[in-house]
Amino acid sequence: MIDQPQPRPILAIVVTAVWGVLLFPGLLGAALSPMFFDAPGSMENPAAIFNALVVVSFPVLCIISIAAVWALWSVHRRAPRRVPYAQIAAACLPLLPVGYILVAMIVQTAGVIFSGQPLGLHSTIIKH
Repeated sequence: MIDQPQPRPILAIVVTAVWGVLLFPGLLGAALSPMFFDAPGSMENPAAIFNALVVVSFPVLCIISIAAVWALWSVHRRAPRRVPYAQIAAACLPLLPVGYILVAMIVQTAGVIFSGQPLGLHSTIIKH
């Protein structure tokens, strides 16, 4: 009987490369996240707190994703016949804050489009 070749850590290498590179801009965004609280009263604003936590969570989830994918690869290496769904899920963890930000941008843009104000101009600038 011929032994099957050991699975290669292709997904783990790709995840390490992608999230490892994107970790640095994520750290910059996390370092700038206290600016969510610049406006008066924003320390009591739940939306500002949640958005700051979302921005800070991205680099944390990048590190967790890299570590989890490698740990799950070592488990998958022992049972290579199964599809590594847990490994794929761990690889997608940093997409959670990215998805939230994209949805928030789409909702905000839709709100501006349907508000009736001209795009790109603030109502205090335009005098009717």
